[in-house]
Amino acid sequence: MKLATDASFARLTRKLAEFISDTVAHRTKLLVLLAIGIGVLAILTIVLRRNLDSDYLNLLPQQFESVQGLKTMNTKFADSRQVVFGFLGEAGHADEVDAFRTHFMAELAKQPWVVRVMDRAPIESQDGIDEIQGVIPSLLLNLPQDQFKDTLALLEPAKIEQRLTQIRDTINEDFSIRTQMEATMDPLGLFARAMRPFASNSSLTQSASFASEDNLYQLGLAVVRQADTSPRGCQAMMRQIDDFQRQMVKEWKGYLPKIYTTGRIPFVAQISKSMESDAILSAVLSITIVSGLFYVAFRRFLPLLGICLTLILSALVSLALGMLIFKSINVIAIGFFSILVGLGVDFSLLLFGRYQQARRIGESHAKAVFCSVRDIGAAIFYVVCTTAIGFLALNFSKSAGFGQLGTLVALGVTMAGLFMVMFLFVFFKPVKPLEKVDFLLLAATRFVHAAFREPRILLGVAIAVLLAGVVIALGPFLPLKFDTSPLSLQPKTIPASIALQVMSSELKQESDPVRVLVTADSQQEFYERWHRLDEAFQDGLRSGYLKYGVSPAAFVPNPQRIAENRALLKAIDFNQVKQTVRDTLEKNGFDLDAFRSVFVLLEKLQAEQTTTGLPDWTKIFPEKSSWWFLINNFFSDDQRTEAAMVRTTQAFQSPEDQAKLGEFIHRADPKAVITGWQYTLWDLIPWAKGELVTFTTVVGLLILLLLWVVYRRLSLWLIHASALLLSMLGLVAALKLLHVSINLLNTLAFPLVLAIGVDYGIQFLVVSRREGDLKENLANVLKPLSICGLATSAGFAVLIPAQNPALSGLGTVCALGVLLCLLTTFFFMVPAFALLQKRSGGDRVSDEPASPVASRLS
Repeated sequence: MKLATDASFARLTRKLAEFISDTVAHRTKLLVLLAIGIGVLAILTIVLRRNLDSDYLNLLPQQFESVQGLKTMNTKFADSRQVVFGFLGEAGHADEVDAFRTHFMAELAKQPWVVRVMDRAPIESQDGIDEIQGVIPSLLLNLPQDQFKDTLALLEPAKIEQRLTQIRDTINEDFSIRTQMEATMDPLGLFARAMRPFASNSSLTQSASFASEDNLYQLGLAVVRQADTSPRGCQAMMRQIDDFQRQMVKEWKGYLPKIYTTGRIPFVAQISKSMESDAILSAVLSITIVSGLFYVAFRRFLPLLGICLTLILSALVSLALGMLIFKSINVIAIGFFSILVGLGVDFSLLLFGRYQQARRIGESHAKAVFCSVRDIGAAIFYVVCTTAIGFLALNFSKSAGFGQLGTLVALGVTMAGLFMVMFLFVFFKPVKPLEKVDFLLLAATRFVHAAFREPRILLGVAIAVLLAGVVIALGPFLPLKFDTSPLSLQPKTIPASIALQVMSSELKQESDPVRVLVTADSQQEFYERWHRLDEAFQDGLRSGYLKYGVSPAAFVPNPQRIAENRALLKAIDFNQVKQTVRDTLEKNGFDLDAFRSVFVLLEKLQAEQTTTGLPDWTKIFPEKSSWWFLINNFFSDDQRTEAAMVRTTQAFQSPEDQAKLGEFIHRADPKAVITGWQYTLWDLIPWAKGELVTFTTVVGLLILLLLWVVYRRLSLWLIHASALLLSMLGLVAALKLLHVSINLLNTLAFPLVLAIGVDYGIQFLVVSRREGDLKENLANVLKPLSICGLATSAGFAVLIPAQNPALSGLGTVCALGVLLCLLTTFFFMVPAFALLQKRSGGDRVSDEPASPVASRLS
């Protein structure tokens, strides 16, 4: 039964090879037209869809609440439309920096695409004082009733006279503009009472820092009008910002400080552009390196052209299919092309190598095509399966960007395998066999003969080196470094990232605070939840656990409290209060115009006596008011989510520290969402380490199972399984020795190395079942395998210079891993196989029937 099944598979394989070889040999024009049609359709799909996504948060696993919180902060709060400008001058030019900043921000405010700007605390300008006076009534009405009663007592005639007289005496003793401003801003003490809930929020002072201690670095903020937050929209906005900056630099005649620009819009614009550049550069480098390797190996131009065109066609079709499958494709997935080039070229090299071998012994073009498809085609099918398994496994990582990368590579490898067999031989027909000495083939032949002659020596040296790698990999004396910094996930060389680093350094800023998000359906629910959270924050501040905690509690109205306080407010005769204030000011010799704001405040308080409903914070300030920069820290655009900021006295040092803060906040509000980069990282570190172990183990077990199905022989299975294990441990050792840090995302590279590295061993061992001289067959496959390995490693290596650390890290780990798998195949598997052959007493592995899959490969 088994022999009959094997024979059936053999007949099917032969018929398929005959059909493909006949089509390739005699229907060239049809294949060319088919390839052109497929390419045009793919290009049209890509041009019409163009659904690229540059949000690096989509690279993170979405199952974590903290990651979802980051996305909420990134999309629903005004921070997403805020641009930060930094102005850095040289020593001795602080005044000139301030002059340029003032001019720059004033002109920026006039631009039609700018909503508002801020370059100093709003309380420092008369407009800011007037605007905040309009908020005081709402803040006062939201005070607890006992505090509100104390505030109303300040409006008694005796209290008014006492306070204004005291202000006069203070000014007489210490006359200064600051003293006069404080006097005119809060002559009745109402402002201080309204702002009392913020007294313990030290972050308000910190966030208002617009200059370094030496004033050489100064800050300006702007919110822009931007409906399109896509990468294209951000790039368009950055073009306007860059044009404006160039105009300011051109027009300014005085000292010119260095201008830095950062924020979400610059980040998205520059990351998306850098990723597009990375994709183009890596693609060009990959094609160039692979072309050079192929030409050195085979010294043929036309097949090289065919390989490049077939790889490009495979990439275009894969990208078009990906754009149809996914709503949007993260730009990191575009890095699949350089990976595809390294993987896809393997098929072409093996097909061409077998084709040339057949042509050298005098076979016709059609017969050579048949031999190549028969001997290599089924092996390509197996390689596609193993590679696709490794890359498709990325879809289970919960990282959308890497899942898409895995899908695109799996599609690309499948298309490359199919198109190489269908279209590549069109470019082989006019090529005559090489008559010159093939030095690479000669070297491979000598290596095979040396390995079969003295396998123990070569195997012994290889095992000694590999065991040393095992000791380094498993030994605790040299740890594998994990980079857990948020900077490990963002490009370090783009201008927005550099600007952020300069700002943090010059202003001595700490890391981002922890953000606490509350989403509710009613004001009452908001009030109750923020009231509990605010009490917890105050307890944390008093105990020293929190360094600061600022919440929107004072801005969240309590409907019942406001109604009760309005009833108390009706007992006040504001006409009498205003007259008392006027008389007292005149009596003390004050200019009434200087105290205009106090009368505006009293008018607003009087209006509240007949007002109903709750204050609307979305309309409480003019659109261009710089106070929005404070309000928008708390309220989302849709008003359904509000945020607080907290920071613990001691920075997180362990998952236990993160869990302690989470427990502290969730005791007050179990439904609150806790996020922030530092907080999120402590969710991602265990995830990344778990992915490293889980995915590598799962992919490894699947590959070992497939290898058993192919070999059905314990000795061959053990040789290949040992080679894979030693290669992976060697990779860990290499990363340790080279001091390469693993970030939270390139841990996913390890299963990919397994999926790719298994190909070299399977090609080598499968060719041993081919008809003909064993050593000649092995030499003929080792030559293209060496080029394949170098091409694949180069395909990953060109990702190393990429500006995106996730892509760069993936390239580093995979390039090292693939190279080690290739070396292990040559210096461990070849002598181990030769030793096995010697012990079996023949030149062939075995004459016993193999598994169905193995029979197809033979």
